[in-house]
Amino acid sequence: MKRLLNIRHISAGLTAVVIGYTGSVIIIIQAAMAAGADSEQVASWLMALGIAMGVTSIGFSLRYKIPVVMAWSTPGAAMLIGVLDQYDLAVSIGAFVMTGVMIALTGCLKPVARAIQAIPQPMATAMLAAIVLPFCMNAFLPAESDFGIFMVMFTTFLMAKRWLPQYVMVLLLVAGLTLALWDGVFDDQSVEFSLAAPVFVAPEFTLQGLINISIPLYLVTMLSQNLPGIAMLRSYNYSLPLPQVLIGSGITNAVLAPIGGFSVNLAAISAAACMNENVDADPSLRYRSAIWAGIFYLLAGGWATAVVVLFVALPDAIGQMMAGFAVLGTLLMCLQNAFNDTRYHEAALVTFLVTVSGITLLNVGSTLLGLMAGGVVFLNKSYR
Repeated sequence: MKRLLNIRHISAGLTAVVIGYTGSVIIIIQAAMAAGADSEQVASWLMALGIAMGVTSIGFSLRYKIPVVMAWSTPGAAMLIGVLDQYDLAVSIGAFVMTGVMIALTGCLKPVARAIQAIPQPMATAMLAAIVLPFCMNAFLPAESDFGIFMVMFTTFLMAKRWLPQYVMVLLLVAGLTLALWDGVFDDQSVEFSLAAPVFVAPEFTLQGLINISIPLYLVTMLSQNLPGIAMLRSYNYSLPLPQVLIGSGITNAVLAPIGGFSVNLAAISAAACMNENVDADPSLRYRSAIWAGIFYLLAGGWATAVVVLFVALPDAIGQMMAGFAVLGTLLMCLQNAFNDTRYHEAALVTFLVTVSGITLLNVGSTLLGLMAGGVVFLNKSYR
């Protein structure tokens, strides 16, 4: 029992959830509102996502004994904000169901899953570094706009790294909440700690929903979430059977879509909190931190109504710094791995630059374009 209540495991699990929620919960809320969801339905979306992420994180981590942290698709939610207002809520829900089915089918089609896993690690980690980089850069923007908050949070970060490195994110959260309370951020907020209730919406399946919602969400989820998630696990020398994860997460996605579970996939940025040496000196025991992440996901989902109020009220500067400081080590590790093999130097560099540019060509995003460009560079070099 004592081993199960390891404070480092609990702290890492809580950190992963805090990073995930702090960095993107507002985007999820905006996506739900764009779909036409009312306040109760928004809470239902967060509850469904909490259940989906919690059940899959616990289940996969127990099954494979590695730290498998699941998440919602933040890039997917950002994409949905600009799309869902054109469709009825029922059509959007139907599209979410179809996305889940497509992900599950990808797991069943082994050649597709193998093709994803066959992407060279230097290029995959270069892509992941490009995704992480903006978070790290944004962590320092409050120095200009909110200097007082920045100094308190930055000082807390430095002191924690020096004396209590395994509790950095917990201490940053305490500091952030203290600052928010001091500034009276929550004075006008009415937080109800009643359990959220699911709101069922019967899905409506349409061709337009498939083309304009399901397929783009599927591609973004696979390329911007599952692929970086695999890269993150590989970076810490963990091997995960991708087909089984895709089948399980896809089915979970499809089942919970009618109450708002639009996406569940491998986490990348937040997952790093459960994989580093500060979690446990023994890599084979770090999976327990992912189990705790799943437990906290379930709790956050159950009290989704309160979560909505708290995270919407939290100052942006605090969220930016927490997300950025949490992945500084990840960025360093990704850059080291991306450029460790001289055969892939140019390909990894092009992958990194194209991905970080954020460009879009013919409706293809920078994540896929980065990998395509890097692949072309590598093949060109190979055939010289």
